[in-house]
Amino acid sequence: MRRDNEFLYTKLYKTLKEQIQTGLIKPGEYLLPENELSAYYGLSRKSVRAALALLDKDGLIVKRVGLGTMVPEDLVVEKSEQRVLRILAPSPAFFIDRGLPILIEAFNRKYPNVEVKVLGLPPGQFWESFRSSSEMGLTADLVLVPDMKFSGMDNIADFVDLAPYLADITADIYSKVMNHFSDSNELKAAPFTFSPVFLVCNPELFARNGLPIPESEWTFNDFVEAAQKLTVVQDGIITQFGFSIHPVINRWLVFALMNGFKQTEATRQKEVLSLSLSVIQDLFFRKRIATTFPEMVWPRTPFIHGKSAMVLTTTFEMANWQNDSMSFSPQVIPLPFGADRNTLLLANAFMVPSSSDNVQLAADFIRTALEDDTQRAMADNTLFLSVKESINQMVNSDSYLRLLNIAGSDINNNFFINELFDDNIVHALEEKMSMFWLGLEPASSIVELYEQLVRK
Repeated sequence: MRRDNEFLYTKLYKTLKEQIQTGLIKPGEYLLPENELSAYYGLSRKSVRAALALLDKDGLIVKRVGLGTMVPEDLVVEKSEQRVLRILAPSPAFFIDRGLPILIEAFNRKYPNVEVKVLGLPPGQFWESFRSSSEMGLTADLVLVPDMKFSGMDNIADFVDLAPYLADITADIYSKVMNHFSDSNELKAAPFTFSPVFLVCNPELFARNGLPIPESEWTFNDFVEAAQKLTVVQDGIITQFGFSIHPVINRWLVFALMNGFKQTEATRQKEVLSLSLSVIQDLFFRKRIATTFPEMVWPRTPFIHGKSAMVLTTTFEMANWQNDSMSFSPQVIPLPFGADRNTLLLANAFMVPSSSDNVQLAADFIRTALEDDTQRAMADNTLFLSVKESINQMVNSDSYLRLLNIAGSDINNNFFINELFDDNIVHALEEKMSMFWLGLEPASSIVELYEQLVRK
């Protein structure tokens, strides 16, 4: 536990330090109060205070009694003699710590005189913080954007069409992933890694309970039976669950997708959503073989500590698990939630603001990130997938890609969230479902809300 806290506050320290050194927070300006920093970055007050202590030790902040924490008015930020390429990214984010350094290293080999600076912005307030930083004179050259933030943008016209810069290097990218970021023959964002949502297990817990690892198709009843055997009760308290799931729409929606939920089948959507949500509540509150975990403690999920035997996850999360001292190696197993072989897709992409003074250099960074050697290095050294099918086939076995449901044409059966819901529906459902995950809201209420949102 101590190691997790150190990792989290160190990341916040680096984020705030970069904001100060790049001028986003200027001398004489105050940082957000501790409680707001805690809420923005999803950290405990203890972690926030530890990060501030490091900044204070560096002389980058001073505390004013009754006023707050500010950057010293006489602080002098030394300007680098190198050219600087600034990347804005949501932080904390899984890719920043594990994958982005590989892309930066590849770029620096080609452009040794360019300093790449990464500035983290709060994920929940990302576009608001982006606008604020622009208004304060901090110009970004690249913006790292997840697919869901891209689909919810209202300022897409403020970004460069990357098609003329990348036309000769994007042909090998999965068309399913590429098309998500393309519109009207323009490429406003260039994807560089993606992930499906899939199921993994703890093979040691399976072996301890005499259960074989599912390697081929298995039924939902098989899954429930296994989860029941893998749930442990001690002194009337459940100390190990068979299954766990993060309470966000890009996890639970897999249940609906595997049971026929598609945007084009509106008459069946209510029935499928009702069935899927009822099944989830049955696992949680009737059979009591599943659990969830709040977003603010994602580095300490039950699964990575051996407290759940199976979890829905992504390669983004699995790469981050390498930060923790896991006692086992997770194993991907087939999704058992329905007859349709569908799942969800997530992706990360780069965008270039039109306001950048280094558009060509930013495009060169993206080109470097998409080169075969860089994509291969990323896939070889991390659990992240390449956006190029040929690279994934070199690095991973066919069986692994089939389990991820991205082998060959299988990837076309999967969906990005915005192909199913618009951004307003996503936010409304997630807000309403906070009570659902506590067992205080029936599945029927969520379905009724969905119908109301669709009719608007």
